[in-house]
Amino acid sequence: MFTTAGSSSHVLRPPAGCWHQVQPSRCRVSPRMLQPPAAVGFASKAAARKGKRQQQRPRKRPGRDEDEGDAELTQLSQAQHVITVPDFSPVSQQLRDVFDERFQDPRHTTQQRFLWDYWYVKDQYTLHRTQASAYFPEQLHEQLVDALLEYGEKQLGCRAISPVWMSYYVDGCGQDLHCDSFHGPFAYVLSLTPWEGRVFTGGETMILQPQLLGSFWQSFSHNKGLELHDLVTLVEPRFNQLTVFDPRLPHGVRPVAGTRDPQKGRLVLHGWFTEPSPFFDGPLLEEEALQHLNIALELMFEQLQALPQVTGTITMQLMVSGETGAVTDVKFLADTLVALPAAAADLGLGSGMLDSGTIRGAVQHVIRDSLLAAEFPEREDGDTIITLPLVFE
Repeated sequence: MFTTAGSSSHVLRPPAGCWHQVQPSRCRVSPRMLQPPAAVGFASKAAARKGKRQQQRPRKRPGRDEDEGDAELTQLSQAQHVITVPDFSPVSQQLRDVFDERFQDPRHTTQQRFLWDYWYVKDQYTLHRTQASAYFPEQLHEQLVDALLEYGEKQLGCRAISPVWMSYYVDGCGQDLHCDSFHGPFAYVLSLTPWEGRVFTGGETMILQPQLLGSFWQSFSHNKGLELHDLVTLVEPRFNQLTVFDPRLPHGVRPVAGTRDPQKGRLVLHGWFTEPSPFFDGPLLEEEALQHLNIALELMFEQLQALPQVTGTITMQLMVSGETGAVTDVKFLADTLVALPAAAADLGLGSGMLDSGTIRGAVQHVIRDSLLAAEFPEREDGDTIITLPLVFE
């Protein structure tokens, strides 16, 4: 399924000729109905047996070498299932100060001390949590939300965030592995923990490594042992670090041990980036830009239907020249695409197609080439930057 989500004014059209009854922004494409992708140079099993190679290529882009060949199937961006942003916002210290002030005197009773929920689910969650909007002064909370929204819009192509949770972890608290991608395409953790001076053990965010979910047996070796760091990524919650990750990957929090003092435990803000939508920054009018963008996406949709399935979110930034209306650059900002190799077998493609990097590379090239071919109205008053997220389900 391919999705471009958002408000009605941001909906992009589904692939032309899709035989399913769909909502305006959603379309499911069955891989079994598709043909091998001649446009990107893959060979079907029959062609491979004859020792032949399909010759049809995508339309040549200006400045592209004639003999790129298979080089064009290399990945244009690497999958980023975990992103860390140090020194995220100066508001973090102010938030930490509010927390410390309210826990400074345990004998002093205030209304804010009764806002915490001890959340316990057997064999799954143990932590103390509250809503940030209820805990912090309104202006300070707005600064936090603004910082998160700005990052989500510019780097992920997400229009909104879920309500912000704040949680602290003391002795015995933690989270076992779980998935919660239904909340949004990107999860985040903003740490308010003075990590360098911690007196506890544990507290890292642990995220199962992607290769364990799709190709574990392909890379398994009987001659090599595996330990924790081979199986999960451990992210230390350093103070003022924003960690953004793919919530489809099983994740949790290592149990905290060593302190029962909330001020000395693990303290984090967390939630999800939601509503992936196109953003337009510049003189191009939004409705006008969407019309021209849809024209370019028609070609992209058609070619993507001929490729093995991928799942995840990929976000691009397009630079549109005001002088010519041409797209002068396409930059990949965020990428959690995962290839589904079984879909390649359903299409009857050769064994080389089962390589995840090859499938991802083919999808990325189709996306980039289609967007570079887009044409927009000229604008004398400057260039326009378009942030475009695409969601594959």
